[in-house]
Parts: sequence; C-alpha cells; structure tokens
Amino acid sequence: MTLLEVTDLSMRFGGILALEDVSFSVKKDSITALIGPNGAGKTTVFNCVTGFYKASKGAIHFDGNHGSVNLVKILGEHFQPTDFINPVKLVNRLYYKLFGGSHLVTRAGVGRTFQNVRLFKDMSVIENLLVAQHARVNRNLISGVFETNAFKRAEEAAIDQAIHWLEVFGLTEDGNRLAGELPYGHQRRLEIARAMCVQPRLLCLDEPAAGLNPQETRDLSALIRMLRDKYHITVLLIEHDMGLVMDISDAVVVLDYGRVIAKGNPKSVQEDPQVLAAYLGVDAEEAA
Repeated sequence: MTLLEVTDLSMRFGGILALEDVSFSVKKDSITALIGPNGAGKTTVFNCVTGFYKASKGAIHFDGNHGSVNLVKILGEHFQPTDFINPVKLVNRLYYKLFGGSHLVTRAGVGRTFQNVRLFKDMSVIENLLVAQHARVNRNLISGVFETNAFKRAEEAAIDQAIHWLEVFGLTEDGNRLAGELPYGHQRRLEIARAMCVQPRLLCLDEPAAGLNPQETRDLSALIRMLRDKYHITVLLIEHDMGLVMDISDAVVVLDYGRVIAKGNPKSVQEDPQVLAAYLGVDAEEAA
C-alpha cells in the first residue's frame, strides 16, 4: 500500500529551477532513503512534503490521518486577479493565508526533523515534547482558568505521551534537563522524539546521522527500524551515510540537479551507472 505519492513535483525560486518533475512513491511501513550529491534538491523535496514550501507544480498525495489529501493543495492557492470577482474563491484564499501552513500538513500526519538540530534549547527536555502536542491539548481559556476535568485529562494525556517517548528514546533521566545541555547525540534523539509526539504516519528525517559517532549511528539505525516494526511508522529520510542507507532502507530514490536519476532497492541503486557517475563526477558510460 502506498502512503505517499509524489508526482511531477517542480519547485522554482525565481529563475532557478530547484526541482524538475520529481516523482516517487513511499510504501506504508517502509523506510525510504532520499540521497544525492550536495545541492541535488533533497531538502527542497522535504520542505515541499512537509509544507514549508508550496511546490510550483505537481502533486503530493498522502494517505493521512483524515483520509487522502494533496499536500500541495492543503497549503492553499496563490492569489489570482480573478479571485477578487469570485467571493467563494477569495474567501478560500484568505482562509488558507490566515489559517493554512505547515501545521495543516502536520495534522494530516507528517512529522519531521531538521538537518540542523532545532530544539527549544532553553526549555527542558519534557517541555520540548509537550510543546509539540499543542494542537491536541485543550486550549480553551475558560477550561484552563477553572481547570475543568476535560482540561486536566488533556494535560495528563500530553504528559503521558511525553513520558512514553522519553522512555522509548532512552531520555527518561534527562527529562528535567535543559535541551541545550544535552550531548549532541541525545539532542538528535530528542528531536526525533518530539516529531513522534505529533503522532505522525510519515516521519521525515533530514540527515539524522549527521555528526554522530559510529556507535550512535548503529543505535540510530536500530531506533529507526524499531519505529517502523513496532509502531508502524513509515520513514522517509535524507542521509549521506551510505552505510546507514544501505543497511536500513527498503527503497532508495536518487536525486541529481533536482531530478530523479534512479530509484529502486538499495542493491540496484548502488550499481546504477548514473548514480555512480553523480557521486564520482564521471559520465555514466565511464562509471559503467
């Protein structure tokens, strides 16, 4: 079963075409790696999938928490001159401009981490996990002032969720420490744990092994497998550590200059002449 289907995705920044007709799919309960040389467009794909960028063209169909959605359309459409003579279109555009954004993609069931760790470093570890659940807690002002039963239940559920992921990621003893005081490897784990607190169906990991030592990388590999096998989380990851990619991936998609040049299982991609050429800096015939 396909969880994510990216079709003819293009992204243009002014006169620069960062992505051109990118198409690939991600199967449910799988680990798919997105690889390629620096500047190939991997993070741009991630930003389109997770709602940080609105793609210039194409579709991203996702089997989300509330049914199938197009993650491009969920961000709303750009204003057009004709919108101002069509009240319905104008209201729709204004609604998405005011209330749309990446949080709608998160609600659909997409969680992510970042290439550079982006924690709230002056907040405690457990507070980082509670902040991630803001959309699911009871934010009614009256309920908060009078501490209604519904408000208390929501708060307790959020704390239970945070404690659960602290245990899963081996961070229980660090719960009350400031996030910025954690060792780098633990900060990486915390960021993944925070992404899990949004209850994603698809977890997007942007270079999760960057800066990790070999033992931490092996632990990360086991952790990602566990999320797939035990919690049925589908994983899409960007990674430059080819050992990790070939070890844990069910499928690999290779980008170069904003285009897909190969996709398939790790072994077939590893032997593809175009992939070797992209990494070795030679033409495909010479790589073959």
